[in-house]
Parts: sequence; structure tokens; C-alpha cells
Amino acid sequence: MPSKEGISIQRKNDFLDCLNSQKILIIDDEVPILKLLSNILTRQGHTVDTAENGKDGVQKILANAYNLIITDIIMPGKSGCHVLDEVRKAKGRSLPVVGMSGTPWLIDDNLFDAVLTKPFTREQLFEVIKNVAVSF
Repeated sequence: MPSKEGISIQRKNDFLDCLNSQKILIIDDEVPILKLLSNILTRQGHTVDTAENGKDGVQKILANAYNLIITDIIMPGKSGCHVLDEVRKAKGRSLPVVGMSGTPWLIDDNLFDAVLTKPFTREQLFEVIKNVAVSF
């Protein structure tokens, strides 16, 4: 039987592995942002999927299992707020959703699990992902 210390170290390692291997969906109508965020997060060890609009994003959410959704707020068609509504209907609060926008004053911080204000740094992105992962 492993010691309590060994179990504690293993739990910590499992937790750190979880942070480094999230399956993340990024939804944004700006393709350069999708590519940039996908490259950054893939290099950090995450599995990343992308959608160029809210409608495609919701379809992917319903068809796949993700650990985290990062969505732009203002998009043509289905906005990030609409995406959030669909996620909450389908998954409840078990799937964290991070909103990102250049106009954060339009976002109700209480609805999203976190908000990224564009432009943001890599460090801010990583910090939000870590904080959201810890709280779920």
C-alpha cells in the first residue's frame, strides 16, 4: 500500500497533467485569432478544436466532449452569449465557458466562468485556463 505522501504526490501530478491536457474548443469569427490561440494552446499540450462561428461551435459542443470552451462574444449570427446559453442548456454548469471580447463592459461576468479582455497576453490566457480548471 502506498504511503499517504505517495498518494498526495500522485494526486498533484494527476492534477498538473489535467491542466496540461485540456480538450479546448475556441470559437471566434476571426480566423487569425483562432489560429494564434490554437497554436499557443497546442504548444502547451492542450488538444484544441476551433469553430469560426457560434452555430458551428454549438454543433461541436453537442457532438464532442470538451473540458473548456473559449468563445468570442460579438460574432455574426450566434453570439458568444447565445453559445453560453446553449452550453448551459445542454451541459449545465459542468462545462466551463470563458468569454473573450474587446468590449468587456458588454459581458455579464456572472454568466461566464471567466472573461478575457482583448487584447490579452499568453500569461493571462494560461492563468484563466488554470483558474477555471482549478474551480471545476
